[in-house]
Amino acid sequence: MSRVAALVAIAFTALAAVLLPGVLPHGAPPAAAADRPAQQPAAPVRLDVGSMSPRVVTSSGPPELVVTGTVTNTGTGIVDDLAVRVQRGPLLDGDAAVRSALAGQTPVDDATPPFADLGPISPGASVPFRYAVPVTGAPGSTLAVPGPGTYPLLVNLNGTVDGTPSRLAGVRTVLPVSSLPGAPVSPSPVATPVTLLYPVTDAPRRIPPLPGEPPQLTDDDLATSFAQGGRLRGLVEALGSNAPAGSPARSAVCLAVDPELVATAAAMRDGYQVVTGPGTTVPGRGAEAAAQWLSALAAAARGTCVLALPPSDADLVALVRGGRADLARSALDRGRRTLADDLGTTVLDDVVWPADGVVDEATLAALGGGTRLLLSADGVTGSAGSGLVGLGGGDSALLSDPLLTEAAAGPAGAELQQATAGGLAGQDLAGALAFRALGGDGTGPLVVAPPHRWTADGDAATGVLTALSALVADGRLTPAGAAPLTSGTAPAGATRLFYPPQAGGAEIPGTVVGGVTDQVRAIEALRAAAEARTGVGATPAEVFDPLVTGTLRAASSWWRGDPGRSARELAVVADRITGIRELVRVVEPPSPYSLGTSDAPLLVTVANGLPVTMNVRVVLSSTTGLRVAPIEVQAVPPRGRVQVRVSAQVTRSGVFSVDAGLLTPDGVALGPQTRLRVRSTVYGTVTVWLTAIAGGVLVVLVVRRVLRRLRPAGGPADPSGDDRDHRDDDPPPPGPVPPGPAPAGRAAGS
Repeated sequence: MSRVAALVAIAFTALAAVLLPGVLPHGAPPAAAADRPAQQPAAPVRLDVGSMSPRVVTSSGPPELVVTGTVTNTGTGIVDDLAVRVQRGPLLDGDAAVRSALAGQTPVDDATPPFADLGPISPGASVPFRYAVPVTGAPGSTLAVPGPGTYPLLVNLNGTVDGTPSRLAGVRTVLPVSSLPGAPVSPSPVATPVTLLYPVTDAPRRIPPLPGEPPQLTDDDLATSFAQGGRLRGLVEALGSNAPAGSPARSAVCLAVDPELVATAAAMRDGYQVVTGPGTTVPGRGAEAAAQWLSALAAAARGTCVLALPPSDADLVALVRGGRADLARSALDRGRRTLADDLGTTVLDDVVWPADGVVDEATLAALGGGTRLLLSADGVTGSAGSGLVGLGGGDSALLSDPLLTEAAAGPAGAELQQATAGGLAGQDLAGALAFRALGGDGTGPLVVAPPHRWTADGDAATGVLTALSALVADGRLTPAGAAPLTSGTAPAGATRLFYPPQAGGAEIPGTVVGGVTDQVRAIEALRAAAEARTGVGATPAEVFDPLVTGTLRAASSWWRGDPGRSARELAVVADRITGIRELVRVVEPPSPYSLGTSDAPLLVTVANGLPVTMNVRVVLSSTTGLRVAPIEVQAVPPRGRVQVRVSAQVTRSGVFSVDAGLLTPDGVALGPQTRLRVRSTVYGTVTVWLTAIAGGVLVVLVVRRVLRRLRPAGGPADPSGDDRDHRDDDPPPPGPVPPGPAPAGRAAGS
């Protein structure tokens, strides 16, 4: 039986060697299949793809595709017979095929060039590789690309583990081909106008600020992102390197910038604090990096189309549905102004790009007539595709391509087991862009709108910009830039807004928007009590406008679909606004007030920690024994104090408490109540009456004694002629002593 089994195994191996020659790694034993299903446990190796060139194949480009990277043994044993190759799938035809390829679900067996041997690799060791393959030629030795189009690719790593050869790792991506190397572009293509929106955004991290105070951030991640090698630094540097000023690629770009991110970088330049716990901060470490990044962004913005997103990329639909349409409008206007000031450049007016490219009818109405929206084609009905469409009432929308948005949001190559594709970052969008360019009819415009929360770094941006430049140079695309956003007349039609249910389900919750409303009301109460004085402090707008904008942190679209996070961000905002309100307060004295008279004044100290003059009214709570006269409105200087003389009448003695608070002139409560201790030595009403009665009794007794002394004697006149009064207690006059009783035992007269 064992001999029969061995013969069957040999026959099966021979058949596999004949039918599947391209699947086995070069030099591998012919007794095992070369590809292991991706669902099996990951092998002890890691494939890191470092680069791919060219990103777009053109007639003027190199005839070979070159992929570089490294392979690392992450296991504990030697991996033998390592081999790598790049293989190609069929031409992608239609949006569904492109989406399938981006998801890594398309076959890649149309062209299977030979493997390149990498040899054995010891545990913990790494080996670099460079795989070069001709773009055209025979399917068994080249990629055999038949013509222009977009094709799926697989970077395939095979090897032998425990004596079994199999696929160990792989990365899927796409290869855009505008024209074949060395061949003229035929027929002459029709160039499609293109606008590439370039989001420069990040999650909001700044706590609502006050002028004159060190900025506070909830973490220091921006220090890393702004520094050399960081994500945001890479975005700006990629723009300067791969789409320099004056280049066709730069002419196609429109920067989409979050004003809050730029304002945060501007605030960080002069030093800032990072909150590490309740009431504790540490100095931030990114001041210099923020200054450098901001300078580079300002330089890139000059002469480039710039679009302002809502500050903190606020969820406009959620704000309008929460009854804060006014806040949505003011945030957009304020964001444009602050961004223009911080970057020193012009920002597009009346252009709104909402989160996910969708809005509802109420939000459109709230934004006012004449608004030009940037919407996804999935956010409207009745439209045939991309381009400018009318929405009625003077409003219009420029539609972006949903396929390109999906490609930008997806992974940088569909990663399989034990693989990373950093060197292929942006290649999915490059392939989808080429797919649209090759199938376009030149009418356009083609609007590329990555998600607002585009997490692309410098490598991804380089891949996209390189592909854009190649397609423009090859005549497939022509830069349109800001033109579609600012010019053109929208055709009349039956286009209507469509707000997808999934977008509504991901909105910032109404409870959070309600909390933002409460904080804005508190800020506006402070604003109403503020007074601008020439040369003294800041203006109310300088103080309170940034605070209102800062409340939008809780309604940021970065928290869409995460209600718990938005609630936590609301708590951060609420704590900050509460702390700011408490900066205007009555100061608690170190010891009780001592009042010695009934009409002694109380001297109450009011402190103002805000950088603007505040008009306030001191209010003392009623308490038994103390009556307070009305107190006039007091002007408290910026970051200063005043003593308010309170006329009070005390009607009892002892120690008692009085609550002191502050109101705006409109009657809105400001800081917290402060408890004042009052010690009174003034007699109370009962004491006064008792004292009066006691005094009256004393007077009566004194009068009585005086009258008795003045009253005449009741007996005959004194024969001596002395007519003075005799008192009962005066000594008797001199004379014979009357006889007393006889002693006992003796007879009278004996």
